[in-house]
Amino acid sequence: MSTHIMIRTVTADEAEQVCRSITADLPEYFGLPECNEQYAQGVRARTNMCIEVNGTMAGLLSMEFPYPNNANIYWMGIIRSFHRQGLGKSLLKSSVELAKRMGAETMTVETLAPSESDESYMKTYRFYESNGFKPMFHLKPEGYKWDMVYMVKYL
Repeated sequence: MSTHIMIRTVTADEAEQVCRSITADLPEYFGLPECNEQYAQGVRARTNMCIEVNGTMAGLLSMEFPYPNNANIYWMGIIRSFHRQGLGKSLLKSSVELAKRMGAETMTVETLAPSESDESYMKTYRFYESNGFKPMFHLKPEGYKWDMVYMVKYL
């Protein structure tokens, strides 16, 4: 049987639904219920792209455009059973193409800093790094107990 993969922009309702299903599936990445609720509501106000595999919504990338020349990845996740199949890379590539069409020259993302030595987030950091993102600076948002890293990719 052949695999049918489709990437498309999705509605706010679809984005929220996919975000909730992915956070529930990946507690080692999304283990803070209050943050998960914030993200599930937050994706509703952003531009969202979903990757579907044989009709199953397998991943979501939610981005915002905080500046005319910048696209920022607000949230991204792929359902566990679809990890390591190149879906994240394909979803990111399509999002970069959309961001360019919308005038973005850079794409940014904030993730847990490597100094935190979290195995799951090291995978996240390496994913972004392998897809052309470079660390710009570390930050510690107010109220956060973790160090974060802000990364940029020039489009």
